[in-house]
Order: sequence, then structure tokens, then C-alpha cells
Amino acid sequence: MQLNWNFLGLIIWIMIIVAIVAVVWNIRQRHLKMIVVQKKHRSLPNSVLDIGEVGIILIAIGIMFYLTFLNKVSVKDTQRVYLNYDVKPLVMQTKNDQGFYVQAKESPSKNVMQYYTYWVKGAKFTVPGNNASISDGHQPISLNAKNYPWPQAEKYDKKYQYAYVMTMVARYKNNVINGLGLHAGNVATDYSLIRVPSSTFVNIIHSEAK
Repeated sequence: MQLNWNFLGLIIWIMIIVAIVAVVWNIRQRHLKMIVVQKKHRSLPNSVLDIGEVGIILIAIGIMFYLTFLNKVSVKDTQRVYLNYDVKPLVMQTKNDQGFYVQAKESPSKNVMQYYTYWVKGAKFTVPGNNASISDGHQPISLNAKNYPWPQAEKYDKKYQYAYVMTMVARYKNNVINGLGLHAGNVATDYSLIRVPSSTFVNIIHSEAK
């Protein structure tokens, strides 16, 4: 059974929480002792120790917060992620005697411009335009999709007659650096390249349409 390195990040977060409690207790005890024994409310050694303890805790929290929430990874970083590809032929739909492979619908959200809906055998999928694009030209890889690494798509053009969806899933590798951020084994990002013979096979639905 393979060790999941996420346990390392979980242990460190628990240690940080325990350290916060310990530091608060330690500061309180030292200050109470100073007031009772030394009859003082402040002293330079205590203040320096307070700053040192709090500083170490803040640095630890900052590092772990960065690794957990802000440490974005590139799909081309082979040390951090591995890629899987899934290719499925599209199933044509009909509406008003017009055939189409994909439906493009405008999104009311400011974060997503539009959504794409496509059909494969036995299933229907809707993906946001941020994580998908349609290719209907001579080149199988659309302009937006060129930011990601893809296998040779020309062979799928021939195999599926220019009607297929190729989905790339980038997943975090199970290693120490990913485990520290609690990402090991999780999906980093995904992208769907929807290939159609031409733009006439795209059914566009405007937001005002019902």
C-alpha cells in the first residue's frame, strides 16, 4: 500500500495549532510570573521572547498557507503533476432538423463567459468555458488549448471524423512537496478540447433565449 504524503501536511497543521496554544499559554504564564514575582508589567527579555515565539508561529503559518492555498502548479511541471488523457467520440444531436455536436450557452456569471454541453455515448457533459474550448478549424488544437500539452491529435481527426472530445486531467503526484500542501493525489486542473468538423455543428444559445 502506497504512503499518502498528505498525512505530512496534516500533521504539520496539527503541530502548528498545538504550538499556537502552547505559545499563548507560555506567554501568559511568563507575564503572570513577572507580575507576581518581579512586580513588573513589562521587561525587555520577555518582550523579545514574545516577539520571537509569535514570529516563528507566523512564519510557519505563512509557509503552510502558501503551500496549501497559493502554490499554483503548472501542468508542464513534471515533478509536481502527471497528465491523463481521455478521448471520446461525440454523439450528434438534432434540433429543428439541424444536427450539432456541442451546445454553447452564454453564462450570466462574470467569472465564466460561457458553458459548453456535449454528448458522448451514454452521457452528457457540461463544462465551463474557462476549462474548455471548441476547435473547428484545420488545426485540431484551438488557440486557447495550446497553453496545455497535448498528444498528436491528427490521428483522432481521422479516427473520429473530426468529432470528438479530448480531456486532459492534471493530477498532483504523491510526493512530499504536494503532501505538505495537502494536494497529493488531487486534481490540479482539467481541460476539455471539443473538436467539431465546422462551426455549423455548434448550437449557440444566447442568455436571453428560453
